[in-house]
Amino acid sequence: MTRKQALSAAIEALNAAGQTEAAGILHTLSGELPFFSWSEEAIFDAVEQFILDHGRVPTTSDFKKRGLPPHTVIKRRFGITLQEWLEQHYPTKKMPLDEVQAKATEDFIKEYLRIQPTSAEDYNARRAHPSRGWFAIAKYNHTRRWRILLEKLGLPIYNNRAVPDSPPQLKVRVISDYNFEGENSSD
Repeated sequence: MTRKQALSAAIEALNAAGQTEAAGILHTLSGELPFFSWSEEAIFDAVEQFILDHGRVPTTSDFKKRGLPPHTVIKRRFGITLQEWLEQHYPTKKMPLDEVQAKATEDFIKEYLRIQPTSAEDYNARRAHPSRGWFAIAKYNHTRRWRILLEKLGLPIYNNRAVPDSPPQLKVRVISDYNFEGENSSD
């Protein structure tokens, strides 16, 4: 049985069960078999399916994957580039850079206070992974140093010692190979 024959049988079964909407969609699909060309309806359907599957609008890179038409199909079918077509039919709002940086810094502060890291490496190792690493936040705040970042953001500094700092203790051990016997032998 071919794909087209299978679709015809499914259309008949759906019509008999009163599922006319599903039968209509399959009828449209069967008219496009075999897929040698993409109709406008098939293009929009593929993009809508991608959005349902991935929870986002596809990027131009996503159109290189299976299930979406190639860039050239969009160019031929609509007379515009894929990027222009996406902006026209599926616009996405991009947040300004200063807002992105402010939000990332705010997320860093929350995450820092939650995990109370003892170092930059400790922060990166224990952070929740949608949040950015400490160095990205440092660059947003015009520094490259961990301690300066913490000072700029007014964050407390945590250490991993269980006891408070105490003054260092100095222990001296003297080992001498000086021979004391020679001094007293002349007496």
